[in-house]
Amino acid sequence: MDEETKHRFTARIADVEPFVFSISLSEEPVFRRAAYHVNDLWRKMCAEQPGKSSHYVLAKVALAFAELYYRKAEQLASQSQMLADFETNIDRILLDME
Repeated sequence: MDEETKHRFTARIADVEPFVFSISLSEEPVFRRAAYHVNDLWRKMCAEQPGKSSHYVLAKVALAFAELYYRKAEQLASQSQMLADFETNIDRILLDME
């Protein structure tokens, strides 16, 4: 299978020096959306906490997104377990009907 062609993506996050890495074209919209939301939250938090360093605010942004990630991961695990339990119950009910 041919791997999708990679291209250079320049990420501009907060006031940190832009950095470049390779991604596939299909991944670019996700990275652009992520960068937009990180920068948007960073700007809002900077405005809410004048006098705090940019790095301090960026660390709070990183923590906010990490928290979101772990909450969603726990939610997905819970939903997967619920679906597995449901499937087990359906199988048991169907087997009892035979």
